[in-house]
Amino acid sequence: MRRIIILLSLLFISCTMWGQESGVLLEKISQMGNVTLEYAMTANSSDGRLLMEQRGTLDIQQMSYRITSDLLTIVSDGTTRWLYSPKSEELVICSADDSSDDPLENPFSLLSSTSVEQKKDGSFKVVHKGANGYIYTVLLTSISSKETPWKASYFTLDIDSLPADVIITDLR
Repeated sequence: MRRIIILLSLLFISCTMWGQESGVLLEKISQMGNVTLEYAMTANSSDGRLLMEQRGTLDIQQMSYRITSDLLTIVSDGTTRWLYSPKSEELVICSADDSSDDPLENPFSLLSSTSVEQKKDGSFKVVHKGANGYIYTVLLTSISSKETPWKASYFTLDIDSLPADVIITDLR
């Protein structure tokens, strides 16, 4: 469970496109509407030790999102959040809290605590220092618009589609 929480905190950093000084990025995303971001992320301890590297995609439609990587799939319809780890065969279901200041509960809360830099190649580098002292660096390598909105079911997780031996923890 601790591992899932740590991984969740790392993946949520990919949502930091809402960060402070991200005017260009925020404007670009808001003009696009439904957006898919491709990202590469690292997490380092306060002493510089590499804790994690990963790549994935983040799909955003209003307050709903789907984060997909080889480690986790995190899906939120704005009311409920599902965290699925195929490696550990665990699913955690919890309430989505868009008013929380905790990035583990609300990835959009990173708005006031991130640093965003647009690189010459058009990508964006986002750096965030977590309350735990970890330094998260996210490189948004691709931002693309989706003309047709996703169906609402895209932002839910069908439990019946998971393997039968998945451990389910419902914290709602």
